[in-house]
Formats: sequence, C-alpha cells, structure tokens
Amino acid sequence: MATSGKSRPERVGDILRERIAALGWESRLREEEVVTGWEAAVGPQIAAHARPSHVANRRLVVVTENPVWTQQLALLKPDLLRRLAGRFGSEAVTDLFFVTGKLEAAPVEPVPAARRAPPAELPPNLETGLDAIADPEVRESVRRLILASLADAPVL
Repeated sequence: MATSGKSRPERVGDILRERIAALGWESRLREEEVVTGWEAAVGPQIAAHARPSHVANRRLVVVTENPVWTQQLALLKPDLLRRLAGRFGSEAVTDLFFVTGKLEAAPVEPVPAARRAPPAELPPNLETGLDAIADPEVRESVRRLILASLADAPVL
C-alpha cells in the first residue's frame, strides 16, 4: 500500500488482492470458488442430485442423494475432475470423494468444536472494501472467507 509520491488513491480491489495474497488465502478462496461454482462446472442435472460439501487437502467432498448417484458419479470422476480443472485450474481440486446423504440447500462446511461461530457481519471497513469486487459470486466468496477467518482469529 505504499505510494510513489503521488497522492493517487489505491483501488480497493488491488488492496484486497494484496491482503488475500499476504494472508495466504488464495488456495482457500479457490476452494470456495469450486464449491460455489459446482453447478456451472458439472451442469444442472448432476448438481440437482449432488452438492459439494467442502474441500479438504484439495479433495472435494460431494454429497449425493442416493447410492445410485454415488456410484454413477464415482464412474464419472475422471470427467468431473477434468471439468473442474478446466474451470478452476488443475490445482484447485485433485480428488473427489462421494458420500450418500441428505442434500442441503446450500453448501455447509463442518465446524470444528474449538472454532468460534463466524460473526454475522463484517466490520464496516471490510464490507465497504468488498463493494469494489464486481462479480457477486466472488464478492460473496470473499465475504464468507473473511467471516470464516474472523471466526478462527484468536480472542483478544
């Protein structure tokens, strides 16, 4: 955030990118993009029967509505990985794990017992900074990522 002698203000999006990189959040943000972009990557038919849960160690856990879909998607795994890699990059997700369960309306991350609940809203200065992100999906992903990281921050 250094200035070069000019009094020109910095763009909020540039500041956010810099902070995301400094905090090492790029891979976590990419994982969140995979979860939120699942339907666009795999198509509406698969997305209607299988939803991503979370990413752990570059492995995407996908919940399917019944064992038939679990087996079918296991057979389609190489193709699904190619689709995800084409959309999000080859390093975003390197494996898929399918589990039969109840489909949730929205992706839900497991919350470790020691983790505080994320705050309901961002501090005003961070919320204002997010307005510079034009893409609403990316903006919401960054918002959720920041909220989750605030929940992980030590209590002072």
